[in-house]
Amino acid sequence: MSASAARTRRPAGFTLIEVAIAMAIVGVGVVAVLQIFTAALRAERGAGVRARAAMQARALLEQTMTEPDPVAGQDSGELPGGYRYERRVREAGEFLEGSGRDLDVKSDITLFEIEVSVLWAQTDDREGVYTVRTLRVGPSPQT
Repeated sequence: MSASAARTRRPAGFTLIEVAIAMAIVGVGVVAVLQIFTAALRAERGAGVRARAAMQARALLEQTMTEPDPVAGQDSGELPGGYRYERRVREAGEFLEGSGRDLDVKSDITLFEIEVSVLWAQTDDREGVYTVRTLRVGPSPQT
């Protein structure tokens, strides 16, 4: 081997600059993966909160539907797990009107709209809500 060839030959290994650049690239990748993981955990938690709210709302709706005769009115209250509810029962005459029939007969039944909303705190200034509604036939209120 000649003397000039020995001087131009580089030793095997990585330079400090190459190692620093590789570590920066790996660091950016790790930070990105951690952010994705954190966002997925937040989304999963939010889905769980909404699923529990939906179950609470359905249970309250079923409870209201099993009452013998619906009575117009509204109420609210607290539920376990930091939830609260608002329940409203009202006559839904708009579904009976405009049917194209003009009858002189007074009906003994009417439609009631039952609406149940379950609410929960998401942040200090924002609240989540899940609402279910249905119609139910009931006796006409006495006038």
